[in-house]
Amino acid sequence: MIKKTIFISAGLFLISFFIYILTAAPDLTFTDSGELAAVCSSLGIAHPTGYPLFILLGHLWTLLPFFKSDIYSLNIFAGFLTALSVSVFFQSIFLLLNYFNKLPSRKKSQKILQSRQKKDKVLNTQVNQIKSDIILTEKAIIIISISVSLLYAFSRTIWAQAVAIEVYSLHLLMLNLILLFFLKARLNQTNQKLNYILASLFLGLSFANHMTTILLLPMILVLYFWEQEKKINKSNSALPKSEEVQSSQSKIQFLAILFIPFLIGLSIYLYLPLRANNFPDFNWGWVSRGFDKFLYHISGKQYQVWMFSDSSVWKENLIKFFEMIPYETAFLGIITFIIGLIISYRKSKMIFYGLAILIVTCLSYAINYSIHDIDSYFVTAFVGTLIFIAVGLFYLARKYPKMINSFFLLPIIALLINYSYNDRSDDLLVPEYTKMLFKKLEPNALILSAQWDYWVSAAWYMQKIEGFRKDVIIIDKELLRRTWYIGQLQKWYPEQMKKCKNEIDDYLIDLELFESGKDYNPASIQNKFITLLNALVSKNYDKHPVYITLDVLESEQDAFQGYEKVADGLAFKLIKDKIASKVKASDLNIDKFVSSLKANEGHLVDGIKTTAAIGLVNTGRYALMQGDKQEARIAFQKALKIDPTNRFALEAINNFKKIKFED
Repeated sequence: MIKKTIFISAGLFLISFFIYILTAAPDLTFTDSGELAAVCSSLGIAHPTGYPLFILLGHLWTLLPFFKSDIYSLNIFAGFLTALSVSVFFQSIFLLLNYFNKLPSRKKSQKILQSRQKKDKVLNTQVNQIKSDIILTEKAIIIISISVSLLYAFSRTIWAQAVAIEVYSLHLLMLNLILLFFLKARLNQTNQKLNYILASLFLGLSFANHMTTILLLPMILVLYFWEQEKKINKSNSALPKSEEVQSSQSKIQFLAILFIPFLIGLSIYLYLPLRANNFPDFNWGWVSRGFDKFLYHISGKQYQVWMFSDSSVWKENLIKFFEMIPYETAFLGIITFIIGLIISYRKSKMIFYGLAILIVTCLSYAINYSIHDIDSYFVTAFVGTLIFIAVGLFYLARKYPKMINSFFLLPIIALLINYSYNDRSDDLLVPEYTKMLFKKLEPNALILSAQWDYWVSAAWYMQKIEGFRKDVIIIDKELLRRTWYIGQLQKWYPEQMKKCKNEIDDYLIDLELFESGKDYNPASIQNKFITLLNALVSKNYDKHPVYITLDVLESEQDAFQGYEKVADGLAFKLIKDKIASKVKASDLNIDKFVSSLKANEGHLVDGIKTTAAIGLVNTGRYALMQGDKQEARIAFQKALKIDPTNRFALEAINNFKKIKFED
């Protein structure tokens, strides 16, 4: 039996991994993709909370000689980890359904318990009657487990973690390993202590990857302290309580022992200060400066301003969660989810409350987190939802045995409705956007931007790992609000930063107060921030052409006074003297970018499309100001190719038609 489930798990891994490879992104994607890839490749320190386990495993993966680039290798790595989680998920479902299969119905179990004082012959007769009513065949349980595992593999959000580098792929694997071994410890009394120890070890390792592992703790404590449920075993007698971890007192004592494997797993966090002290190329947080900096980093303190900060956010996120549910459950799964809730409550309060607490805990946290990429924070709730679906299918299989083979409709529907959304095989948006932006930057340029999601993160990887445009000085405007980033820039660009030493030293005094939670003057720190921005520009202007992106122009209107902002491509060049500057869009190749836009969807896709189109519209407007109608027309036409709904480009093209402008 064990061999059979191992072979099935391996088969599920291969099927899901094959689909993930087909849909994997070939290059960089949005947000943290470039930074994580750069950190894995160079063995550095990632953004909070550091994700040391992911970085170490990712670095080892990049050493494999099978892939054309580190970024593609790491995108495949995400698929590999997620596919492994599918295999582990199957094992949990198979274990859980076998447990449910041995539980009698509530009414009949009461009769059995009442008859324990009667003759063995009567008891045996009643047990046999119950078995004939409720026990599914091994084949039926396997079919249900495979169906739900493939539904898990092809649910929209789970699949999304498998096509591009992200820490949630490893989080899914760790989450499923924790669930599996805790379920084994509670539902299968063989090797109970060992299973608890392994679960605790994986819990610690999971924390060393992602701190949202804390959302599992309420469910884990419920499973751990729940009293043993009464059920009938094959020997026709009530199952005894666990012989290994019985009373509440012994459980508390054993819990203290379980802290040892937990701390062993958690100790992976020591990588952060040890590696940071060696000053790697990517040293986010610079946590070796002190224990306070280490805690600041691993607690994700800089992100806490977005947690439970806006009462309106939870409504928007909750609506989003329910909008996502049909794509996680293949629509039909919603019905079996409801059935699963009812059956779990009737047959096993422990499982019902454990999973319900898992879902509610996840939602309570995620819906109050004000970030645009909230989808992945729902994965824990989706895992709990899918387990309830498995219980619902178990009930349907018992009630209507002829339906069993139709359960494969669920993963088939999920595959069909989610394939297009998760197919990133043609996704070149981020690298193409980055190349388009850099195309217009003169040699040795300095550019200030806060477009982390669209290109700054990607440029870190492209520059430092692949050697792309290493002459360009990139400064993330928002990261300048962190003390560690000043040190990072001083390492990357020592000559340019040295020129601004006085401004930096003055600014860091207030910035340290802000970061350490001490009293600081908001007006003072903002004034010093603007002073530093102006110093970076003015003191490097003679040797470095300076550019800013639209977001910086709009958000920091007090800065860069006395400079003309010349729109050229996807950025603005700062020009000190009123000298006419020719701009052009004819040298920008947008074909791959436009093709990728058509093949992908999502709010970040919409955002980068709008931003690119606006950049070309601004270029067209500036060309008109300079009297270059030809370049203006080209810029507006390219803007419309990128975003056919851009009203400014449409109005401009219509104006050209009115004056009968021709090539």
